[in-house]
Amino acid sequence: MIKYGELDQALATFICVDTHDVIPAEYYRRVIKAAIRANNEGKQWDMLQTAEVLLFFAFHDGLLAPSQLTGDGLKALDHAEAFLTKTEKATGQAPLKQRHSA
Repeated sequence: MIKYGELDQALATFICVDTHDVIPAEYYRRVIKAAIRANNEGKQWDMLQTAEVLLFFAFHDGLLAPSQLTGDGLKALDHAEAFLTKTEKATGQAPLKQRHSA
């Protein structure tokens, strides 16, 4: 089970600013729901992958700038993009193209 506090702690390792000031709770809620759904389908998202996906969506939607990320945060963006692309190919869905901002 993915919990908000644990996800926030995992995300904090990737960014240099307070997450509560930058990323709305709605982003957390949507990513947690996606992780639960994926885990129920047997895809086994762990906390790190979930935090990377949350970071990717927040960055993609312009909530975070590159200067607000740590070195690990920049690497996490690459991992998240590869993970989402792999998921897209495996499921035949296009989560990056069909996703709406929070």
